[in-house]
Amino acid sequence: MFHRIVLLAAALLLTACTTEVGGVPRPAQDGPVLTGLAALQPCEIFTPEQLAFLELKEPQYYPAEVNRKIPHGCRWIVEDGGSVDIGISTPEITVREYMAGAVADTSFEAGGLPWQVYQGVVIESLCDLVVEFPDRSWARVGSSDFSGDGDPCRVAKLAAPFVAGKLPGGAPAPPPPAKQQSPLIGQDPCATLTTEEAEQIGLRASSVKPFPAGETSDGCQWSPADESGGREDITVTFEYEESIADSAPGEKPDAEEDLGGRRWQIFDKPADIDGMCRVVTAVSESSHVAVMSSNFVAADKTCELAKAAAPLVAPKLPGS
Repeated sequence: MFHRIVLLAAALLLTACTTEVGGVPRPAQDGPVLTGLAALQPCEIFTPEQLAFLELKEPQYYPAEVNRKIPHGCRWIVEDGGSVDIGISTPEITVREYMAGAVADTSFEAGGLPWQVYQGVVIESLCDLVVEFPDRSWARVGSSDFSGDGDPCRVAKLAAPFVAGKLPGGAPAPPPPAKQQSPLIGQDPCATLTTEEAEQIGLRASSVKPFPAGETSDGCQWSPADESGGREDITVTFEYEESIADSAPGEKPDAEEDLGGRRWQIFDKPADIDGMCRVVTAVSESSHVAVMSSNFVAADKTCELAKAAAPLVAPKLPGS
């Protein structure tokens, strides 16, 4: 409930600060016609490649409101939560007025320009990076993170070099870094257990079958040769774009073990489901492998098959 209240309050705050308009973004403010730096079109600052790297979508232009000390700008939604704002000053609005007299927390250089960092001026989950010019014009890059455990400045700092490339004195924007592919790409989860290995741990080798686990994952399933005693199917899933922490927000492993030369985290009763067991190992910062088994009859045997399979799966994984 608290999390929802914070999100609602932030949404109301952002809505109160701007008036969003759809269509082609063009300056529309209650002051003089924008010139110079202020004539830059905020929604056109990023290239398609930069937008893809930053994972931004749904741009919304908002006009300047000089009476309320708000420059015109553009806001994007970040795919994994939060938002990014670009604000371009008008001659009538100073940084001090916009920041309500707040002092920058720190500064850093990006794209050949000095950026001032303002965090928590309104609420702790908002961050503004501001660069000022000798004629008192300025630009800002803002980002937010309402998760409570992230860095509100993270996306703004990634965006700053791209924005600097469009500003006076800024260095040419670097190409966006190539997206790092998971080491699991191109591998088959059904190949993680051979026929002999499947039979060795009590699975019916002929039952092996792949299953679609989602747009960024693949899985494979085996059935036990003897289903008495509550044994259920076992699965091996490759998660190409999700870390272990992101796959189970807020959950802590019940144990960690070295199995087959890899470190595995064991979640007995994941998502608070009795009879389920999830054994996972990371293959990169943003991808992992999960082995799942279940037993809804004998609770003490829930992890039996998953822990038996993990040391056999381990040698087939990248980096083993």
